[in-house]
Amino acid sequence: MDLTTGPGRPHKGSWLWQVLLAACTASILYLSLIPAPPAVSTGWDKSNHALAMAVVTLLAHRSAHLKPWSLYFAFGYSLLLGAAIELLQGWCTTTRSAEWLDLVADLVGIAIMSILLRLYEKRTADRRMSSPPPA
Repeated sequence: MDLTTGPGRPHKGSWLWQVLLAACTASILYLSLIPAPPAVSTGWDKSNHALAMAVVTLLAHRSAHLKPWSLYFAFGYSLLLGAAIELLQGWCTTTRSAEWLDLVADLVGIAIMSILLRLYEKRTADRRMSSPPPA
């Protein structure tokens, strides 16, 4: 009996997504709290926020591959991370500041990725429903 898949069980390979999520979260926290912003950038601070949170949302969704709530988990995890970063920047750094517009940019990235993930889930579910059962 395979205990790694089935109702309420993690998807095979989800440990890899969990490691990637942890590494991404740690990297974003580090880069958000160091005194000087990194040289790597999209060219606009708000797009950096949106892109980072879109990636976190994707990784969180894949790491929690437990339907039907994995998308809710990903949305919540990403939003809490974005809010925590803004609070930490306001309280724990002297060279960074908390900005509401950064959190809005985070939410834009989270929302866009959540919509894309939902569309992907719907498309793959429709394909499974329309394909003939294996012989």
